[in-house]
Amino acid sequence: MLLVCTVILVALFFTYTNGFHDTANAIATVVGTKVLTPRQAIMLAAVTNLFGAFFGLAVAKTISSGLVDAQFVTQGVLVCGLLAAIGWNLLTWYFGLPSSSSHALVGCLVGAALACAVSMNQAKPLIGKDGKPASIWSAIKWTEVKDKKDKKLVPAPPGVLAALGDSVKTNGTHTVLVGTNKVQVVAFCGRTAMVETVNKPGADKGGIFYKVVVPMFTSPVLGFCMGFVFMVFLYILLHKWKPLTVSRVFGRLQLFSSAYMGFGHGMNDATKCMGIITLALVAATTSGIFADLPSWASFLVTKEGSSPFALTLGDHIVSVLPSFLQFDYMPVPADVKSQGIPNWVVVLCALTMAAGTAAGGWRIIKTMGHKMVKLQPVHGFAAETTAATILAVAGSLGMPVSTTHVISTSIMGVGCAKRFSALKLGVVERIIWAWILTIPVTAGVAFCLVWACMHVGILTLPK
Repeated sequence: MLLVCTVILVALFFTYTNGFHDTANAIATVVGTKVLTPRQAIMLAAVTNLFGAFFGLAVAKTISSGLVDAQFVTQGVLVCGLLAAIGWNLLTWYFGLPSSSSHALVGCLVGAALACAVSMNQAKPLIGKDGKPASIWSAIKWTEVKDKKDKKLVPAPPGVLAALGDSVKTNGTHTVLVGTNKVQVVAFCGRTAMVETVNKPGADKGGIFYKVVVPMFTSPVLGFCMGFVFMVFLYILLHKWKPLTVSRVFGRLQLFSSAYMGFGHGMNDATKCMGIITLALVAATTSGIFADLPSWASFLVTKEGSSPFALTLGDHIVSVLPSFLQFDYMPVPADVKSQGIPNWVVVLCALTMAAGTAAGGWRIIKTMGHKMVKLQPVHGFAAETTAATILAVAGSLGMPVSTTHVISTSIMGVGCAKRFSALKLGVVERIIWAWILTIPVTAGVAFCLVWACMHVGILTLPK
């Protein structure tokens, strides 16, 4: 029980460091263009980070069950991995390098699980779930290709509505019997829709390769190209405008793009440690640690494969808005086979990320907002809009992409659209080296830490 609490506290500390380390990602451009003061920008980022964390938990589900095999993850292994990630965050923050907290967490999780597998294999040969000898690499889910059930919402026919009955007044995903068939129906604020499922063989691609490696290379390229193209489009559109008018208009618009960037950052980054905490709770529940819990602590029990909550906290927020502000919003249908993230974990991580964001990260803000390229409001608007869109799409797909990579390359693309000489290549080179080193260094440190702790008896092997 003590170890579980330690994991939660260390995970929250990582979320806090992630907040002040990555604050610059959300607000560097709006500070660099002097649209907002650093204090105003930080408060805007903290609030939008908080709301972004309530919408979309796909990244949390990827971290909790999509990267490593849970049998090689114990509370102690998670603590070691998180400590390595925190160390990397603090080191790169100290030197003002906008490295990726997302990739640091992934690297540490992989390195820690692999060290546990190596130690277990030295004690006795590993046996897979199929009863056959297994490699130490089985600790890592490199690729997973499964059939995907694509769910979409369609108008509910009268027969389905009749079967739903009074349940239409209860928001969430309902299963009703129509004849001999079970049908899922989503009800939300008086609106209803039937869930139509389409089977797509081999369409669900998971694992580190598809969820981390591919986005790691494609998201920076997309950020650079989209930032460049968007900025060129704005140059063509605004070439007859007076510079003062452009600055005034885009100074106001950048408030919205900065808020959008903060929302995307919260949606992608704040959810990562939700996955880590859920992974720890699942491991503790499975191993029997929570068998004798008092009734007041029963909220800690989290079973693998348990049904997720019918509504996310974001859905609840939308439900209290006036109907004209809901824009016919409908929740994502609940997946009964997916690992749910407990609501208390969502709230705790979101508040911690917001608190870390409010603490600020002045060194990295200086690098990204001033040293890479001199920005005007129109450039900040283009970079933030580009990066936030990529983050929102990746977050909805469960890809823990680097906020740092995306906003940095968006700034580079915008700067190159201005003129290639506007980009300060010396600073860019330092940033790229930090990107390249993050995953191997953090994985190596986490591996060594777990391996050493197991060999001196601080950590024990999983049973």
